[in-house]
Amino acid sequence: MVSGKYVDLLRRSGYKITPQRLTVIKYIEDHSPGHFKAEDIYQGTKEEEPTITLATVYNILRALREAGAVRSFEANGSMWFETNTELHGNMVCRVCGRIFDVPLGEEVQNALITSEHSIESVSIIMNGVCRECRSRMPPP
Repeated sequence: MVSGKYVDLLRRSGYKITPQRLTVIKYIEDHSPGHFKAEDIYQGTKEEEPTITLATVYNILRALREAGAVRSFEANGSMWFETNTELHGNMVCRVCGRIFDVPLGEEVQNALITSEHSIESVSIIMNGVCRECRSRMPPP
């Protein structure tokens, strides 16, 4: 069952609710919070919705981004999407490739909020080793 949050955001932005959009929204809700690629959504939904194409998934994600329901960022040569639209950074583990949300300190947030510029989006990507992978590594 799909909740109304994403459906309402799309409708308010002028989009019709199609079976393909509902299928993508269901996938996103089932995998949130988290980070996902359009290819992941396509692979995870094509059996349930055989008429869906990868291009359709990208178009739906673009609509969701324009409606403010998801954010997108580039990491590891791929476009990623996430439902966490709050100001934060993303850390990419160079060992396992997983992506983690990293809260930004108040100083960074205040600097962005009080900037003289009209900041429309922020994308902070950090690269490193996650706690789990680091625990399996020999000490330096």
